[in-house]
Formats: sequence, C-alpha cells, structure tokens
Amino acid sequence: MGRLNQYLFKRSIINIGGLIVFAIAVLLLERLLRIFEIVSNSVNPAGDATSMIVNLLPHYLGIAVPMALLLGVIITVDRFSRSSELTAAMGAGVSLLHMTKPFVLIATIFAGLTIFIEGYMQPIGRYNYRQVVHLVKQQSFTAALREGTFTPVGNRTFFAGTEKPGNAIGPIFIYERLYNDDDNAGLRITSASEGQLIVREDSNEPVLRLAAGQTYQIMQNRQLDGDFSFEGSAIAGASTGQDFRARGEDERELTSLELYKNRSGAVFTALPVQVNNSALHLRLARAVLLLILPFIAVPFGLNYGRNPSSAGIFIGVVLLVSLQKALEFGQSLGANGVVPPWAGVWPLIGAVAAFAAYLFWKSAFKMGQPPLTTISFYIRHFTEDLQKKVMSFRKSLMEPA
Repeated sequence: MGRLNQYLFKRSIINIGGLIVFAIAVLLLERLLRIFEIVSNSVNPAGDATSMIVNLLPHYLGIAVPMALLLGVIITVDRFSRSSELTAAMGAGVSLLHMTKPFVLIATIFAGLTIFIEGYMQPIGRYNYRQVVHLVKQQSFTAALREGTFTPVGNRTFFAGTEKPGNAIGPIFIYERLYNDDDNAGLRITSASEGQLIVREDSNEPVLRLAAGQTYQIMQNRQLDGDFSFEGSAIAGASTGQDFRARGEDERELTSLELYKNRSGAVFTALPVQVNNSALHLRLARAVLLLILPFIAVPFGLNYGRNPSSAGIFIGVVLLVSLQKALEFGQSLGANGVVPPWAGVWPLIGAVAAFAAYLFWKSAFKMGQPPLTTISFYIRHFTEDLQKKVMSFRKSLMEPA
C-alpha cells in the first residue's frame, strides 16, 4: 500500500471509528430509558443494567457499521476533494480506482466483522438480553410492591397500599394459586397490615417481611382449609421457579451456522423453513452490501470546481436507510412465503451493485462533473426555469386584454 493509500486509510478509519462510537451512543440513549425502568426494581440494578447494555452492543453495532462506513468514506473523499489533494493526486497520474483500494480494504474487514457480529454475537446477545429481563422481572419483589396496583408475579398477585415510615408499605394483599403436580389445588390468600422488603446479604435474595396479618387456604372444592393469624411472617423470593425458554424459538436468536444447519427445518422443527432461510440470506446480503458501499460513497464524496456540492451525506443516508428497509421488507416477503427466501434480498443487492458500478464508472472513467454536482445543476436549472415560467405567467395575467 502506497503512502497515498495509507493516508486515505488512516483518515477514513478515524472518521468511521468516530461515527461508530457516536452512533452507538445515540442509539443507546433511547434504550437506556427502558433499561433503567426495568432495573429500577431489581435487587442488583447496576449489574443487571450493565449486562443488558453489553448484550445490546452487537445489535447496535450491526446498525452503526454500514452507516458509519458510508458516511466515513463520503466525508474522507469530500475533505480530500475540498483541500485540492484529489486534484493533485489525479494530476500526478493516480486514478480514482487506485485511490478507492483502501476503502475497499476497510469494507472487506467490516464485512468479515459483520458476518461474525450478526452471525454469532448478535443472536447470543439478543437471547441473553431477553433472559436478563426475564430474570429481573421474575426475581424482584420490589416490582410487585408498587403503591396502589395489582401486580401478577408468577402464580401470585400482589397489592400494596401506601408507603409508611421505616421503608414499609401497607396494607399488603397476596393472592396465590396453588398447584399439585401441575393440577389446580386451590388458592391461598394472605393479608397483612404492612410489609417490608429486605435483601439477604449472603444470597442477594429478596425477602418480604409481613407484620400483623392473616392467611387462609381455599381448596378446589371451595372448602376452607386452614385459617390462622400471625404477628410476623416472611416470603422469600418472588420467582416462579420457571427458567427462561430455550433458545431457538426466534430466528434472530440463532447463529448463522445454526440457521445453515436448519435449512431443511430438521434441527429446530418449531421454526418455519422459509423464516429460517430468509434470515440467513438477509445476514449474508448485509455483509455483501458493505463491499458495494465504497463504490457508492466515493462518487458521492467527489467535489470539483468552485461550487462543491454537500448533498452526498444527505443523499447517502436516505439511500442507505431506504435500502435497509427494502431488505427487511424483502426478507419478510420470503419469510411469509410470498417469494422464495433468496428472491427477497438478492435481486435488490444485484440492482444496488449495478447502480454502484455505473456510478463509479461514470466518475472514474468518464470526464465530467461528479454525479451529485450534475444532479444539483439539473435541479437548479429546473428551478430557475420554473421560476421564469411563473413570472411570465404572472405578467400575462397583469397585462390588459
């Protein structure tokens, strides 16, 4: 790699890396509000929130990398053009195709990372995130002790009154369904004047202490079985004892290797074959898309002459967002069986590749203004003609008959 390509590689890596960090930070802001709401009632909020954020990072990386790659290359080429370095390089006999090589190398690296991130890290992270949310909701008594609300937790329903001094709340009402070998065995009703939530230091297990209460049990035949009062009692753990479901019910939780092995539906029988294969094609198509983006970004970043255009970033963002939504729509068509799984994404990728090839060919091998400058010229020319026609029409209305 020559010095010029090393220079472009370094500049673009810095831009792309900064955009990735910025994009992840922006995307996490919205999700953080929901995370804080979930862990606000957890017995270990800091640890649970950290675990959720770490498991979400692969998902947001998959969103940030294509956008950062496209914008990073556009910004690098734009600055290279505005500083007249591009003109000097071309005057020295360096072709635009040669200057695109570092961007293609970066795209190849990110394509490999995308295959690993979306093929392994993202599915595992999504499942782990959902598992943490499940555990937080299952194990926290605090979630059940919200003032003036009925809150179901497993086979129990809690109702808590108003807050009292000493970190207590009351009165407390607990409605609990009883089961015997998975059969309904009746219900137990417990009431207390107040309750207090504590957490055991050795196990971090929440315990609800009840004071001055009464409990009785009603059997399935509606007969009362046990009725006694207590001055103090305790209920340990609000968990239902049910583990989170096994991974594999959602195709987004399966790795690409698992999707590949399940192409015929023999491994995960509950997952429809067309859904499985559509998800696999979409992941591969996103990696291939990264290899195409430099040939779109370079022409969008070109600026010649005294009137450079700044429309590349805006048009690039609109194009990429529209393309991502079109790929998701095509994947949904394949998942619903409207079209074959491959037909939902690959024809679109082929069309984008043809567009990128034509755009780059016009920029690198044909003399003339950059594509966006030409578009801006035609838009300005059309606007000026429209204004002239409007003014001419107004004058004709003002002239006497």
